[in-house]
Amino acid sequence: MTIETIIRNRKTEKLLCDVDAHQAVPVDIAAKNKKILLQAVKTAGWAPFHFPRNVDDIAEPWRAHILWPEDVKKTALYLRDQLNVTTKEPNIVAACSALVLVTWLPEFHDLIVDADAPAIRESQLVRDEEHLAATSALVQNLLLILGSHNMATYWSSGGKLRQAEMFDYLGIPADERLLGAVFVEYPEMRDESKQRKEGKHRHSRCEDWINEISL
Repeated sequence: MTIETIIRNRKTEKLLCDVDAHQAVPVDIAAKNKKILLQAVKTAGWAPFHFPRNVDDIAEPWRAHILWPEDVKKTALYLRDQLNVTTKEPNIVAACSALVLVTWLPEFHDLIVDADAPAIRESQLVRDEEHLAATSALVQNLLLILGSHNMATYWSSGGKLRQAEMFDYLGIPADERLLGAVFVEYPEMRDESKQRKEGKHRHSRCEDWINEISL
């Protein structure tokens, strides 16, 4: 019942604030939540995966790149002032306490995008789909764990954070693909002056997608 309650209570909270209004996280709050968040990422990494990826002797097909509070504002400023991003991404980054960028490592992506590459086989497509699905399971694990600690979260596909310029700025290898930017607000940093948006699909859910097969 505890797991079911956590799953049903999980919700999206998209936060925005002006980059210059970013609130620094006090040292004691940052230290406390860093321990919780890092352990949450480690535990989320017990998501199942089918095929070992074995890049740099790491079996998992995913990576997690974490920005702690001191680097969150730097990233928001870089988006706004260096990349001249005028959309909402700098404001979303500025509103969070920490940011977890979850990437996955495709094996056959270059074959798909390169017209001169050998034809890709169904088994290769399935293998990459397995890597992507496994990484999605990690992200869901992470959202549930953080929610159980009363941390607000927002899973974004990344927007401008997906671009090569941001990967280069953050030191993320170019052969990784961003699956989820998980924006995290520590409970002690909850500030109602921020613009707060609930996920738009929460109230349109149903169970009509369930099909019980009878042969």
